Amino acid sequence: MILLNPGPATTTQTVKDALVCEDICPREQSFGDTMGRVAEGLAKLVGDDCVAVLFGGSGTAAVEAAVASAVPEDGKLLVVDNGAYGTRIAEMAAAYRMAHEVLDLGVGEPVDLARVEAKLAEGGFTHLAIVHHETTTGMLNPVEAVGALCKDAGVEMIVDAMSSYAGIPISMDALGADFLVSSSNKCIQGMAGLSFVLCRRARIETMQRVPGRSLYLSLADQYRFFLKNHQMRFTPPVQLVYALEQAIRELEAEGGVEARHRRYAACFEVLDGGMRELGFERLLPEAQLSRILTAYLEPTHPAYSYDRMHDLLFARGFTIYPGKGAKKDTFRLANMGAITPDDMSRFIVALREVLAEMGIDRLY
Repeated sequence: MILLNPGPATTTQTVKDALVCEDICPREQSFGDTMGRVAEGLAKLVGDDCVAVLFGGSGTAAVEAAVASAVPEDGKLLVVDNGAYGTRIAEMAAAYRMAHEVLDLGVGEPVDLARVEAKLAEGGFTHLAIVHHETTTGMLNPVEAVGALCKDAGVEMIVDAMSSYAGIPISMDALGADFLVSSSNKCIQGMAGLSFVLCRRARIETMQRVPGRSLYLSLADQYRFFLKNHQMRFTPPVQLVYALEQAIRELEAEGGVEARHRRYAACFEVLDGGMRELGFERLLPEAQLSRILTAYLEPTHPAYSYDRMHDLLFARGFTIYPGKGAKKDTFRLANMGAITPDDMSRFIVALREVLAEMGIDRLY
């Protein structure tokens, strides 16, 4: 099965095999060593003076950990929202009854830097949160420019890099990020269930748990507990840690993030070229594309049905994904994971067959 959904992504057989290992108590020194190697491997992808704090849980857990831990009791968060995952960060802030404002740009709308700058100029904000790759639409947001605005305003920036980390060459310094969040099941190509917050070392070493915030998702407590005890505070998903270690090895063997990005780009060229040859239209203009996930407009042909197209493709070994929240009806295709341009070529062949089976000759 080739997964073209926005995660979990397709994994290699060797990553799957890494799940099958000897049972071990996660309080053993050797398993702590494994977690230490994993954390070090994750951190070095984005900077020399960064640390990775691991959590058992989906990517949303780590985003919540960053938001709940970074913004102090007397702080105020500005959320830049142009998709479902920006909205989710705002929901987290509301759940903690945290002082915050939302710069609601609309789903699929580009980030207006002038509006961000004007909002920061109002003062009172201590933090800003933004999504790097908004997989609602496949938009790559200009986080570097937003980071520069945050630096000028003396505001810390939290970046949700869930589906760009390890797929696009990025660094904490280049982005201007103080906290960067991702998970094990996207471009790093591990299995779902582990997430992590990448932090500047100097910042997390002085961080204290905010009273009244999460116990489980405290960055400060999780970091210090591992330093002292070489363990997570609560039971980790043991097998997923081994799978993630294997995924990191395979990233290194591939040639690092730059090489993976080149493979993803080659997959995008084949996938998007084939889609456009079939007549599909993109939601976003060229300049805003992440080239890791693309939203395509749903056909207006009377014989078209997303559910039927999905099921016919699924029967041929390909998983696609519905759209979410955009102003126009879309479906989404990702080209992250352990896939190749040949897989994308096979998908285009399968889609051509499916359209013919559905009786669609002209899409729009």
